[in-house]
Amino acid sequence: MPTPLRLGRTFPLPPRDAVARLLDRDLYADRLAAVGGPGALLCAFERDEERLRVVLQQGVPAGALPASVRRFLAGALVLEREERWRVADDRADGEFTLTAAGAPAGATGAMTIGADPVGSALRIDGEVEVRVPLLGAALEAVVADRALVLMTEEMRWTAERLGG
Repeated sequence: MPTPLRLGRTFPLPPRDAVARLLDRDLYADRLAAVGGPGALLCAFERDEERLRVVLQQGVPAGALPASVRRFLAGALVLEREERWRVADDRADGEFTLTAAGAPAGATGAMTIGADPVGSALRIDGEVEVRVPLLGAALEAVVADRALVLMTEEMRWTAERLGG
């Protein structure tokens, strides 16, 4: 059974400013350098007027994983996340996929940036799923936890950077 992955953060910025600043290449690169973990890499950043595609690679050290999962993965957990955004002036809607290299684990979900009573909000709503009969639940819990930790830390860092 998939594990929910839900996050949200408000920002004291008008929606137009939030979209521009949250989907900025420098913000992605700086955030990844600050909280991306070992081997963090901005693999792709492709933007035109209405669309944005971002691919990030983030690592979780083997020492931070339970022993049973370390044996299954034979090393660090490497997460690759792809985000695809449809961008308007004061709103952006996106989807993400997250894969764990060397493991049948992943996450998918939706993201939005839009108006909120305090200014604007970023919302993420997804789920993590692992399709392995014996170790699946343990691996799913680890992938869900690490994805949540990374994304929560990204939101915290972003809020500090944007003054929210």
